[in-house]
Amino acid sequence: MRKFINTLKERFERTVIMMAMLFSQRVILGKCEFEQVPKKLKKQVAGILIDECGMPELVPAEFGGTAA
Repeated sequence: MRKFINTLKERFERTVIMMAMLFSQRVILGKCEFEQVPKKLKKQVAGILIDECGMPELVPAEFGGTAA
């Protein structure tokens, strides 16, 4: 039973990461604004945009970016 629960937890965590990556790409491409990102994903999306993509200008200051 524990193995099943761990498997579910890992799948959920991967899904959250993939959704954050999807929203990061949408923000970069201009398909949506950072404000349109779901509240629960904003922290992860901000991290991806700043750390992995080097685009802090797309992230508001409250999440560590440089956007006004």
